[in-house]
Amino acid sequence: MGAKDIIGRHFAAQNQTDVLGGRVRLGLLVAGVIAVLFAPVAKVVHPFWMDLATHMFIFALLALSLDFVFGYAGLLSFGHAAMFGAGGYATALLIQNVTDSALVVLPMAVVAGAVVAAIIGWLSVSARGVYFAMLTLAFAQLFYTIAFNDIPATLLGMETVTNGDNGLVGITSLTLFGMDTGSLMSYYYLSLVGLAAMLALVTRLANSPFGRVLQAIRENEDRVAFIGYNVDRYKIIAFTISGGMAGLAGGLWVPFNSTATTSMLHWTTSGELIVMTLLGGMGTLWGPIAGAFLVVFLEDSLSAIGNWEIYLGIVYIVIVIFAPRGLSGIVQTIRANPNPTVLLSEMRSALATYKQKVFS
Repeated sequence: MGAKDIIGRHFAAQNQTDVLGGRVRLGLLVAGVIAVLFAPVAKVVHPFWMDLATHMFIFALLALSLDFVFGYAGLLSFGHAAMFGAGGYATALLIQNVTDSALVVLPMAVVAGAVVAAIIGWLSVSARGVYFAMLTLAFAQLFYTIAFNDIPATLLGMETVTNGDNGLVGITSLTLFGMDTGSLMSYYYLSLVGLAAMLALVTRLANSPFGRVLQAIRENEDRVAFIGYNVDRYKIIAFTISGGMAGLAGGLWVPFNSTATTSMLHWTTSGELIVMTLLGGMGTLWGPIAGAFLVVFLEDSLSAIGNWEIYLGIVYIVIVIFAPRGLSGIVQTIRANPNPTVLLSEMRSALATYKQKVFS
């Protein structure tokens, strides 16, 4: 069964349990309306908040891309920085040398991320668990080294391609239907639309039989293979889709930041992405988005304090110990029983479990 057959056969959603319940969909709709109305207010109050929100949208998209393979296929990737960076560098090079049209640049960023993901996935999916994670990390660092040393320039006999550790700077804004998206408000809405579109796509995929197969692979891939599914092919397709989304995030990040640097490809970017996903609650789609919002906000708020990384680490530790299911787990507990004692009881239970694991 080819990739086209898998997607074509399994894309249409069936009468199965929706990964996003009615209340969650309503909450996301309300959040979307608030986000649409937020920009004009922020422009009047202080444009900084619009800048911060745009940053949140882009990294929320990146976290969503990881949640699709981590939360649904059980593929823990330490290499998503490679796809993020590939989309970013592709965008920078296209804007500098070809065109600044978003209708060309952003799809090519998706393609760049998807191609890199397909290569990494094809070479890695036969491994499982931590071995898969380490392979993706190794490939991401390989791409980081290629960009850092500007190996493409050496191979092609050119003066520069990635410009090494200096990166590509002065990247101009994108244009959309002839209109410049250089204004902060324009880019805010462009990033918001990109996040909303990818959330809709991933929700559709997760609710489809294709998504159900991915969840089955996460639970027990041996059984899925036994009943006749090509497990590796499903994982490669899922990883490629995820990589395309990460590439789009990179394509949005570079014009917003005006630079494409090797830090986009570094393993610390992948690590931060995993933190966002775990804090938000993996496998929920909306949880990693909330986790990205929280991480970006905390990093910005605490960065003015000396040794701010210590305080940020304390916040992460507290959340992981007392809310092992992340922010989405807290919301689900409150929704199931609004009584505060229930939430406190669950937190005490989580702490007791943590102590048992650490000291046993």
